[in-house]
Amino acid sequence: MKTNKNYFNGIGFLLGTLFGVMAMVLVSFNNDTRKLETREGIISITSTQANNYCKNYLTKAENFNQILKGFMVDKAQLLAMNSISSENPGLAGFRIYMGKDSNNAKIGIVVGIDINGRDAVNNSIFNTDSPSSGPCPTVCDNSSPIISDN
Repeated sequence: MKTNKNYFNGIGFLLGTLFGVMAMVLVSFNNDTRKLETREGIISITSTQANNYCKNYLTKAENFNQILKGFMVDKAQLLAMNSISSENPGLAGFRIYMGKDSNNAKIGIVVGIDINGRDAVNNSIFNTDSPSSGPCPTVCDNSSPIISDN
């Protein structure tokens, strides 16, 4: 009887290990990144919500009358672009619109661009908590050798 008990313990251990490895593989290769995105400050929104956020921004936006040197894209916006790209690899690029949410917080609205240069609003649109992103100037590294006058 002792041999049977050890045999069943060994089989149970092997089956448990096998199922554990299978579960880890299934979780590792799961392509649904929406749970990760919400933790990283990325929220899926509709084109109507995006329009409202842009209007909120534009009603209080400061006039920008300088030469645009660049644009700072933060990690949340990059994650949003990657998610949109994996959803539709045929996109030509992305736009980031400036917006303000209902709490008047600065946000970025990330949308894909089709090959005709139009916003791909039938794909996902993401609202990103992006207080440090925006145009340069004002979001510049003025000491950078890339934009220095010397």
